[in-house]
Amino acid sequence: MTDQTSIPIQALRKSVRLADPHALPALNSARTPLLGLADGDQPVHLHTGAAHALVATGAGGGTTTLLRSLTAQALALGASVALVDPGGTGHHWARDLPGVRYLSRIAEIHDHLLLNVAALQDGTGDWDGSWRGRRVMVIEHLGTVAYGLREYWSQTRPETQLEEAPGVEALGVLLAAGPAFGIQVFAGNPRVGLPGLGAVPVKDIFPTRILAYGGAALWQRVAPEVWSIPPYSLIPGRMHVVADQRATAFQALYLSDAEARALARGVIETGEAA
Repeated sequence: MTDQTSIPIQALRKSVRLADPHALPALNSARTPLLGLADGDQPVHLHTGAAHALVATGAGGGTTTLLRSLTAQALALGASVALVDPGGTGHHWARDLPGVRYLSRIAEIHDHLLLNVAALQDGTGDWDGSWRGRRVMVIEHLGTVAYGLREYWSQTRPETQLEEAPGVEALGVLLAAGPAFGIQVFAGNPRVGLPGLGAVPVKDIFPTRILAYGGAALWQRVAPEVWSIPPYSLIPGRMHVVADQRATAFQALYLSDAEARALARGVIETGEAA
């Protein structure tokens, strides 16, 4: 039986903003991104290291909001970010920020993935474990990207007889091997399975999984080790993080677009966006 922590709904805040007296100190002292506040206003952070994090929610569950917060904090900590946003609608706030490469077209996403895998194979890019030098890849819709990569290859290289599209294979390589080279993925909403990795369990690639607005089917697919599904909540930003075989309820940090830009630039001091 899996050890699980279940947090009473009434013990959590209904919202967590920068002006919150507990959120800002947690942000300012953090060495890894803040997810939000749990029971008793305890800060919940991502684990150290470059392990991937998956945000899996139902419709309107806050995937874009949480990825915006994680991206801004990664930039503030010194990482470079490749923001994979198919269609270019989810993260306009980050388009022209220093350290951000914004990828919205499938062709450029395909090329970026292949170039990163080639760099790994060449053994380039020494990484000392810090955020400075870390390469974060934020993927707004993992399933949509995989589908787009397959369609792109079938339309541009119809004469090839490959079992899988090279872009999807490259994504699988980065998911499997990236953390050892300082490549960390924050991804949202996979549809079925993991691109390029076959039947590999989600938890083996994404040790940290954040779930919201999801029923039994979502939990079974993303966090099957949690034997008792936590209570469903319709409160915006109410989520559970699953890591080390524990599920912890928290209220996610909410950043507006302006706040995210300011935080990414390291100019928020008092909880107000500069």
